[in-house]
Amino acid sequence: MMNSTIKVGYACLNLDLDRGFKTCRFANLTNEKWIELISWNLETLKQMLIYTADHNIQMLRLSSDLIPFATKDKDEVDLNWQVYFQDEFDALKKLIKNLDIRISFHPGQYTVLNSPKEDVVERAIADLDYHADLLALLGGDQSNKMVIHIGGVYGDKDAAIQRFIQVANSLSSKIRRHLIIENDERLFNIEDVLYISQLTHLPVVFDNLHFNILKPENSRSMKTYIELAGQTWTTNDGRQVIHYSQQALGKKPGAHTRTTALDPFIHFIQNELSGPIDIMLEVKDKNRSAEKIQLYLDQDIGAAEKLWARYKYDVMAKSLNIYQAIRNLLKDKEHTDFEAFIQYLETAENLPEDIGNEINAGQHIWGYFKNQATDTERGKFKRNQEKLQNQEISITQFRRYLNQLLKKYPNPYLADSIYFKPFK
Repeated sequence: MMNSTIKVGYACLNLDLDRGFKTCRFANLTNEKWIELISWNLETLKQMLIYTADHNIQMLRLSSDLIPFATKDKDEVDLNWQVYFQDEFDALKKLIKNLDIRISFHPGQYTVLNSPKEDVVERAIADLDYHADLLALLGGDQSNKMVIHIGGVYGDKDAAIQRFIQVANSLSSKIRRHLIIENDERLFNIEDVLYISQLTHLPVVFDNLHFNILKPENSRSMKTYIELAGQTWTTNDGRQVIHYSQQALGKKPGAHTRTTALDPFIHFIQNELSGPIDIMLEVKDKNRSAEKIQLYLDQDIGAAEKLWARYKYDVMAKSLNIYQAIRNLLKDKEHTDFEAFIQYLETAENLPEDIGNEINAGQHIWGYFKNQATDTERGKFKRNQEKLQNQEISITQFRRYLNQLLKKYPNPYLADSIYFKPFK
């Protein structure tokens, strides 16, 4: 059961795939190395797309490093990657369409259109051109976006705004159909960006955390600004996109939390939103936050049981009481309290390590291996329990040995467990 009113996505990285995007030192780049890197990265993207759809997520911001050094001058490398990998891109295009995932990009901080330096602007345009090409190769239409900030002030904010407007209006239609602009937390507030949108006809992405840090004088409400930003999106631009994040306590303003806490998110959607919208979650634990938030939105018992299968042993290692409470909660499949389920997961995640619970969880996991394990392995696991109890080894070391056994005795159910993939 997919919720159609609000959809969430995550950005660039997936914590639970066994592979990530690769690059290399530029000095070591050759045609052969480039082919190897791009081939790996496209396969990684394929797996990320499949994972994303399999977890009921329909938004994904792609890494700008998909094609390493794509816009950098390369004297020794002459590969036409768009032609060379045409078949792979065609397959990805078909996959994205079939999975119905809305892809996007967020070019980096050096993509600055309003710089007073012409060479900086030229490089920024080249970078946007690269991203537009990627979107085209992946089947993106006008609803697939690439978001940028306005840039710097350079001592004269009004002049900087006018430079941005001038450059933005001179961009090719290939770039402009995908380009959207975002309020930031330092220089250009939401009123600035809405003004720029009026003169460039570029859609506006509202960022809640940036707004809370940098509000306009005589600021209107967050809900009003979200609605005003939504008015800049045309039918061809697709559903309005906003960015949502939470401020990390004790960190500099704008620092994102490690996870998206459910309660503040619920308060946000109940008080600040008034219609269908796509929300890009900007958070350190990436797909994990997207999965739990989308689960809350969808209220899908099958998805809840699937998520619980991944978290159960990690929860058991923190609190047997919470583990049992979740088991009981999920038994009522007709009236499942999804909010309580996710709150239990969040509570367990924030608990300190507990050696007794850790050993108990380890014994449950050992049950998957004990009939295959050698006498030597049985002895080592027994000793590891004693060492952990006596604090002679760490919990990380205790889990590491169980992970070694998992690699020797593969088990798909355990392989997906958060227990073996703690977030650092």
